[in-house]
Amino acid sequence: MDADLFIQDIGPLLKQSGFKKSNSTWRKDQGESIAVFNVQKSQWGAGTFYINLGVYFRAYGDEASPTENKCHVRVRLPVEEASAVVAAAVDWFGARVSLQDAAILAEADSKKGLVAKELRNAAAT
Repeated sequence: MDADLFIQDIGPLLKQSGFKKSNSTWRKDQGESIAVFNVQKSQWGAGTFYINLGVYFRAYGDEASPTENKCHVRVRLPVEEASAVVAAAVDWFGARVSLQDAAILAEADSKKGLVAKELRNAAAT
């Protein structure tokens, strides 16, 4: 699947879930956190792209529109059919709305993706 076609397919689905688009990134205010959904085109072309998710916690920073690479918890999803990707993303974000929820999941998340040091420390307390 081509990245541009995928972006067209997921746009309405993410909008229905409360996300707002900026270029190839969608964000959703979750109160204590910001959910970030990003489609990253490969620099090698050939239609290759990646789906990056991140959750940015306001307790650890003051960015209003963080990019995925600035998020405190990050993961890359496999490319699948748009509705399946959005459903998986919404579930993943939903489990990490609060700092407390994310801290509980920090150990498991660190095995699948990136978890900021502050979040791992919060999990230890």
